[in-house]
Amino acid sequence: MAEVEILVKPPSRRAAREALRRIVEEEPQAVLLNLPESIEDLVAELASGIMDYERFSEEVGDRLPEPPAAWLKGYEEILESLSKIRRGFDVYCYGDPAAFRVSAEHSLQLALLTLRSMITGRVDVREWLRVLGEGARLWEAASEREAEKAASISTNYDKSICISDYAPAHLRNRLKLEGVKLRVRYLGQPYHFTPIEILRRKLAKGAVDEKEAEELVREHIRFVREYLYRKPLPEAVENWSSRKLYWIRGERGS
Repeated sequence: MAEVEILVKPPSRRAAREALRRIVEEEPQAVLLNLPESIEDLVAELASGIMDYERFSEEVGDRLPEPPAAWLKGYEEILESLSKIRRGFDVYCYGDPAAFRVSAEHSLQLALLTLRSMITGRVDVREWLRVLGEGARLWEAASEREAEKAASISTNYDKSICISDYAPAHLRNRLKLEGVKLRVRYLGQPYHFTPIEILRRKLAKGAVDEKEAEELVREHIRFVREYLYRKPLPEAVENWSSRKLYWIRGERGS
């Protein structure tokens, strides 16, 4: 029976390091990354040591929307370390390429909405909900296609690890249909979702009233201003989680 471990990885440094540790400990035959299929050959060359990370970054720039580094956020440490920890496992990228292209346009829309709200101090709630709703529908369709690909790959190996950025409902259900021995491990815990992640999850479950949506958008703007503008995404989300979950960590909130 094939064994598959899904690692649910938020975009934090701690989660990336835990993912690397699991790969070393479990010694899988295949590792699946939620990165675009279009860069799979580059990731394989990077993992094998044929290509160094500097050249990889240059090559990726020709295949991903601008800025290319934005699409690797949360994976940099894993990618940089693959050649050091690789012990005979194959590497795959199962991210849906069409979804990544549309997601680039969607991210630009969100960035412009964020900037507009920061400048004016006003939130066009209906426009935010429209853009996020379109993104939620895109993600739903893409996650089903990605689950199909991940299942078709992992069932060809006795033991594999699949790294997922989000709650892996489609992936988990699809793998269960294959009858694999399945484990799901959540990394980087405790982790507090960012405001935009919370709003996306609520939209995926159903309608969100405009008052709640506006509160989350304003909290997102504070997150961008106070955290994301000052530090890279992995550090920003770690600091955000520490502040929000200080009562768990025994730290003082600020």
